[in-house]
Amino acid sequence: MDEMGVVLQVLPGYQLKLSFRNGSEAIVDMRHRIHAVRFGRLASPALFHAAKLEGSEVVWDDGNHCVRASINELLDSMQMD
Repeated sequence: MDEMGVVLQVLPGYQLKLSFRNGSEAIVDMRHRIHAVRFGRLASPALFHAAKLEGSEVVWDDGNHCVRASINELLDSMQMD
């Protein structure tokens, strides 16, 4: 658990599981988002699976490419599904 009380787990099928200190969980389905310019680099399975938490952001960094998204951005994106 990070300092914000969030645990990140990368799931199969371009999904992220966010578990919060209060016991709630969110599954963020990124399958459609990896085809958009904003998250296109995440189509690389190696980069997607490199996800980690840094403060209030999920960061994908493989040493060559870096993509950052706030937890709030990812949660907000779930409302568009």
